[in-house]
Amino acid sequence: ALVLEVDKITAVTAVLLFIIAAILSFWAQRYLSNIKKIERERHLIREVLEGSRGARLITDSADNTIYYNQRFELICQEFGKPNIDSLAQLFMKNVDAFNLFQKLAEQARRGLTDSIELRTGEGIQERWFLLTAQPVVGWSGYVHWRVDDISKQRDLDRSVREEREKLIDFTDNAPVGFFSVDEMGRFIFVNATLARWLGQDIQTLLSTGSIHTYLENPPIDAAPYDLIEKGGARQVAEIVMKGPAGRTFLASVNQAVVREEDGCVRTRGVIHDLTSEREMRQALKAS
Repeated sequence: ALVLEVDKITAVTAVLLFIIAAILSFWAQRYLSNIKKIERERHLIREVLEGSRGARLITDSADNTIYYNQRFELICQEFGKPNIDSLAQLFMKNVDAFNLFQKLAEQARRGLTDSIELRTGEGIQERWFLLTAQPVVGWSGYVHWRVDDISKQRDLDRSVREEREKLIDFTDNAPVGFFSVDEMGRFIFVNATLARWLGQDIQTLLSTGSIHTYLENPPIDAAPYDLIEKGGARQVAEIVMKGPAGRTFLASVNQAVVREEDGCVRTRGVIHDLTSEREMRQALKAS
């Protein structure tokens, strides 16, 4: 009976050990599976951040560096270790930029996402960066910093703006009037020369002006944007236009009517005041 009892205890113990081993094996496999999953996610994050066109940094609630990519390391290399302090030093010499950086960091700590453009250096050393501080969802105090060098884009924008200003200056000082109206005949562009001939400022013309208001005899069988009877894609004519203080003047007009991709009508027009030319002709006839 004693031997049977021992055998029974041994069998129960073996079963219990088997169950415990099975449970341990299950949890071990699950643990290893989670570890592999975490590693895959980390690898994916590293690939995403390293493949990014800009510098990237992730910090915790104590501003300790959790991760940074190579581009961030390059930005910070002259200031020491690639961390948030080195990033701050990048803007240290520009008081306004540094204060804005500090404000951005403080907002991120409060859970707010924001972006700002900051300048470093002067003259040929000038560089512009777009900084974005984004709290990491689900990780209290963690912040994802994106630092994109936008110097070339700023230079391009400045060049485009300068060229646009030159073009505006040219059109505003041209000896002819340039204009464009929409399908209701409302001005959507007018240069300073034409505005002066019509006796209005540009803003008034763009906000309330329409082309037919300034025609002495607006066409009847025509659309609101037409300058001549029955309109047409190309409208070339001499018409009488209204100027300031009841003055009228003879004008040579050349207007193209264009239907845009969105179906809307836009015109491109050039007007030449023929007053001087007419006066010269009359003087020649009189002589």
